[in-house]
Amino acid sequence: MADSEQEQWEEIRSFLLAYAGHDPVRKVAVVGNAPLQPDAARAEDLDSCDLVIRMNSLRLDALGEAACLGVACHAVVLSRSVRMTRWVFQDYRHRAYLVPQLGFPLYPGVRPRPDFWPPDLGAMPIPNKVVKKRLVDLLDPDHEPGSLTPTSGTTAMYLAHEMFPGADMVATGFSFLDQQEQTEWTHHSGGTTRVNKFHDLALEGALLKAWVADGSVRFRD
Repeated sequence: MADSEQEQWEEIRSFLLAYAGHDPVRKVAVVGNAPLQPDAARAEDLDSCDLVIRMNSLRLDALGEAACLGVACHAVVLSRSVRMTRWVFQDYRHRAYLVPQLGFPLYPGVRPRPDFWPPDLGAMPIPNKVVKKRLVDLLDPDHEPGSLTPTSGTTAMYLAHEMFPGADMVATGFSFLDQQEQTEWTHHSGGTTRVNKFHDLALEGALLKAWVADGSVRFRD
């Protein structure tokens, strides 16, 4: 990547644009993994976006089932500790994969590139100083160093919100908007995983609510 933080920021943005369905991006969606009820209008709203960003244990609508989450997926924010689903690497050569550095050095034995990832996965790293530091400072300017790690979902929303400020931005599938005391994630694809102790869902929920309140994000249940 480039040397300066601003150049790295622009490289990440250019990487997303290279996989977007349309440039310029006039409409962007960030899709979380919380369980949702079928909704054809929601699915159509998501699939009509120029850039759709999903993350980790993602799920797409399958042929023959009621429309719910749509099928468009231009980019994936992918944790090294991802809980795999069959959609994570589906059609991966036609998606942008972004891998946050975040707090991974805190976990002994977590490899920078897990063995089960495709060997030719051309993932773009998201350096801490370029995204995490800015996002954590936004979430809590008075945080103690190393005490806070944003979720992949909020990282994806932050990238979309800051990189495409003029776009119509829609978000869905984020349970921490209302369930900020949860200790486990329930996935639309099935199963649960624990919430990382370095996440602060109250802060992340407050940020999303602020963006909804100021009109820069539309949230769909």
